[in-house]
Amino acid sequence: MGLVLFYAQEVKSGWRYRRVVPKLLKPLVGKKEFIKALGKTRAEALSAYPQVHAEVEGVIHKAERVLAEQTDPKDLPILTKLDLYLEGIAKVRRMGFDPHDATVDPDDPESVMEDNARTSVADVILDDYPKDPASGDPVGVTRLDEFVVRALNGGAPPAPEPTLEDAKKLYIAERVTGTETEIKKKVQRLDRITGYIEAALGRPPTIPQFSRSDAKLVRDHMLSGTLKPSSVKRDLNVVKAMFNHIITEMQLAGCMNPFAKLPIAGLNEDPEDELRDPLPDDILQSIRRLILNSANDDLQTIWRLLEGTGCRLAEVTGLRVEDIVLDDAYPHLLVTWHEGRRIKNGASKREVPLVVDALEAAKEAVAAAGERKMLFGRYGKESGPTNASASLMKYVRKVTADAAHAVHSLRHNMKDRLILAEVGDTEQNLILGHSLGGVGNRYYGGDRAKLRAITKSMKRAFGVEEVIAATEA
Repeated sequence: MGLVLFYAQEVKSGWRYRRVVPKLLKPLVGKKEFIKALGKTRAEALSAYPQVHAEVEGVIHKAERVLAEQTDPKDLPILTKLDLYLEGIAKVRRMGFDPHDATVDPDDPESVMEDNARTSVADVILDDYPKDPASGDPVGVTRLDEFVVRALNGGAPPAPEPTLEDAKKLYIAERVTGTETEIKKKVQRLDRITGYIEAALGRPPTIPQFSRSDAKLVRDHMLSGTLKPSSVKRDLNVVKAMFNHIITEMQLAGCMNPFAKLPIAGLNEDPEDELRDPLPDDILQSIRRLILNSANDDLQTIWRLLEGTGCRLAEVTGLRVEDIVLDDAYPHLLVTWHEGRRIKNGASKREVPLVVDALEAAKEAVAAAGERKMLFGRYGKESGPTNASASLMKYVRKVTADAAHAVHSLRHNMKDRLILAEVGDTEQNLILGHSLGGVGNRYYGGDRAKLRAITKSMKRAFGVEEVIAATEA
């Protein structure tokens, strides 16, 4: 049986019922707690408990109904079957009963007492609804109250299998982190990805029933559109992580992830730098913490600049102090050819805005460099990028063994940031050093205009909402 005499206490004068009113309900109930005498002996408490508990539950239930009626419908969450089940289970437990076991032993006084209490509370809930004149049955009972009454009278049914919507909601609640703007963008990406699944399958099966064939249908649907194989892989990695999370958290025994090791046709035909995946947020944060706590100062700053600019590793390790422009309305770094470093191509020569943490990292690096020419003494030489890559990858591999996760993945993270911030292709290419397709200078009219535009874009990508002034100071 469940918890006997829940909310009941033995005190000097005998037994009493004491229950704290939930914070949101206190204004409606008009008190902070219920305290009622149950009797001087345990036998008297057993006799009085069912009626007292039912009366208090009645007051709590009516206050919950009033609060629900006062809430704007658009502010109410849309509950899945699993949401409803879990909320109902939690509510029955708060009442002091086992939601799964409603059996009664007629030879056990405490078992009989609890059965009486369960019946009384169920009756109080249903008595709060109007009755059908013909049948006498309550009308308009909510799905939650219907579930609670069923659990009180006969025990709750087995839990429903989690759906794709349940997996997404759980992943957002427990794995999606960042600023309000960043969270909003990540949620939008998840909505887009689950939209692909629904478009491919119609009404997706529950998570335990999701088959390998279903996963392949989703993959093929995504490949049939405008998405590149590398983009499909990135999105399916998110789906895989979402499935892994709910399988673990819901303890779905024997449930395999249908998206694990799913082959993607044409993936190896992509350019070398497209074979990397952006680092998932939890992995990114873990690597960042590890590097900032363990790596040398230069590596810490290099990582922060890579993460905050989307530059290639060699573009950062080869920076000179003079390439960091801080005394400007739009702080930035210069990626340009010099005797100590070559750059990839003409499009790679550019000005990259410095905002938020990247700006602070650049200031710290300049201060640390002192009179030195190169910004990073030990890495600002021919073997610098290779050495920095090897050192940083040791930290990356301590967190993730996925071959698609590398230092270069930070460029893909920046690409995702810019896309989610709805930054135009031209601005993205200017920031990342990709080909402009011949429109760059004609589109903006000059380097200063380009710098102003991409600084605004970079700030938006990092959730900085300030508007850049139309005229420079």
